Amino acid sequence: MLYVLLVGILMGLANLIPGVSGGTIALLGGLYERFVGSISSVSAFKTRKEDVVFLIKIFVGIVIGIFGFSAIIDISLSKVPSLMYGIFSGLVIGGIPVVFKRIEKFDSSSFSSLIVGCFFVYLVSVLDSGSGKEAVLNHNVMNLMYDFVAGFFGAAAMVLPGLSGAFILLIMGEYTRAIAALRNFDFVIILFIGVGVIIGIVFVSRLMKFLMKRFRSQTFAFLMGLMIGSLPDLFTRPGSNSNVLQIVFGVVSGLAVSYLLSIFEKRNRIEP
Repeated sequence: MLYVLLVGILMGLANLIPGVSGGTIALLGGLYERFVGSISSVSAFKTRKEDVVFLIKIFVGIVIGIFGFSAIIDISLSKVPSLMYGIFSGLVIGGIPVVFKRIEKFDSSSFSSLIVGCFFVYLVSVLDSGSGKEAVLNHNVMNLMYDFVAGFFGAAAMVLPGLSGAFILLIMGEYTRAIAALRNFDFVIILFIGVGVIIGIVFVSRLMKFLMKRFRSQTFAFLMGLMIGSLPDLFTRPGSNSNVLQIVFGVVSGLAVSYLLSIFEKRNRIEP
């Protein structure tokens, strides 16, 4: 299905951008539960043909999004940061009602989970020191092992809406090295980061499937908290280069894209 491929491409784009989560796009596109469930089933060797086909389509899309647009995203973030982060903020805002609808019972425990999610992503955002490794494409053992560890934690964040995998890489000083590896097709570095990414996605997906089955309302409230908590960082990320008009136009554009995605999701709904 082309819709699954499209959502995968958007997830790949999101995972390139500090402050934006591929998990948010999956939620907005209505594929989050299916995505998490399929990875969990396949990793537990409970393989169904439809799960394998679904994951192939979505991961092909993610690869296209990452490799096909890494240079464009890098240039756009440096040239028009206010517009870009405005668009990302609009996407996140547009995704919040989608997540809220999945909270079956918004009681005190769900509210507490939401607050914890907001606070958690805030703590992550204040860790950004702006310093990190240089984007040098060397292949010594320590750097490659660090690539693996960064890939693991970055991927764990990619699965969680509102918690940006790219932002985790930025905090760990790995972001510029990863982008440089993608732009220069350095497959050694990409391999080590990629293995960490795969293991991280499997680990967090299995955890999320368990939580959504046992504590559905609290889990989605926590995910919504992650999304809400990411907004202050997104709005302020352009820093001294902020342009209010570009931010507003970007937010409106992001909301429009999220609305179109929600329409496509209703027409192409895939149950977990």
